[in-house]
Amino acid sequence: MALSGAEAVQAVMSKAQCLLLDFDGPVCDIFAGLPAPTVAARLRATLEGAGAALPPEVQATDDPLEVFRFSGGLGEDLNELGLSALTRLEVEAAGTARLTHGAVELLARARAWGMLIAIVSNNSASAVGAFLDREGLAEQIDYLSARSAVDPSLMKPNPHLLDQAVSRFGVDPSASLLVGDSVTDVEASKLAGVVAVGYANKPGKVGRLAMAGADLIVTSMFELADALR
Repeated sequence: MALSGAEAVQAVMSKAQCLLLDFDGPVCDIFAGLPAPTVAARLRATLEGAGAALPPEVQATDDPLEVFRFSGGLGEDLNELGLSALTRLEVEAAGTARLTHGAVELLARARAWGMLIAIVSNNSASAVGAFLDREGLAEQIDYLSARSAVDPSLMKPNPHLLDQAVSRFGVDPSASLLVGDSVTDVEASKLAGVVAVGYANKPGKVGRLAMAGADLIVTSMFELADALR
């Protein structure tokens, strides 16, 4: 059963040595200025222009990451094209991304608390880096574990990106927590042995994240920051 409330947040945060943050959601809304449906449509157009045949479910999705996942089965050339096109679009989106309320406060307090901090994201390393530089937050992050490989299967819910960060820090997974706003974040946390903190930033997410097995659910990043006062 997922926990919530100030005491539960305090209990979880006080035990963590390592803070892992998903990027899109807990840190920013990457598609605030360049909407995800537009990015997905442009990525589809790139793939189709190179000869890819996309099924109805890929034609209908508003999620550019799902379009990229499908490109993994289109052969090496189209997969590479999908990776490069999505990365360019995400870097463009990073220029108009909107910072999540409470993210700066959480980073500052986690740093003062002595936590190791990593971004663990299915978005491209280039886009995450561009946003952190834009906001002057790069120095707050000890490690960036984001999409760089052409293989879409390495993205969450695969624990690969989490394992990479935890291994880099040399900490026990159980002393780490991932804050994420999607079911795939929770699933990846469970596979990696990391505490799963669900960030329910939209209606309906509390139930979905709880059903996925989140250990803790918050609706504001300030809840996590306040636990580190």
